[in-house]
Amino acid sequence: MLARTGSLIGLCTAVLTAAFIGVLALVSGETAGAVGRLPLYVLASAVVFVATLLASDGRGTDGITALVRAAVAGVGGFVLLALDVEGIIYAMTNPDAVVASHLFAYLLSAAIIASGLGYWSVRNWRDVSAAVSTGGLR
Repeated sequence: MLARTGSLIGLCTAVLTAAFIGVLALVSGETAGAVGRLPLYVLASAVVFVATLLASDGRGTDGITALVRAAVAGVGGFVLLALDVEGIIYAMTNPDAVVASHLFAYLLSAAIIASGLGYWSVRNWRDVSAAVSTGGLR
């Protein structure tokens, strides 16, 4: 289980680190060619939308819930993919700004923490839901 969990957290950490670098690329205005890649991001988000819609609908959930899940997954997939690709391109074209500086260590640390919190939240969904509905933690 530790290998599987560690692999999942490692993958999520890598994806989030690339996305954080993508935010850095957007803020710095270093996203040359992003408009040309936009149709691919839209296509990927459409695939994620339909796949999530089919998977949610097949589980016996009601139609509105399946549609909301698919919409959230589609938009989230678009944002995450766009930030990841732009972050990877930025890191490859500006390695001094990312890897050589201490910024990479901070972004990686933030991604590790976010991955851990995300994993914990999914594993303890009932506690998280109860905290949100009651307005606080126990």
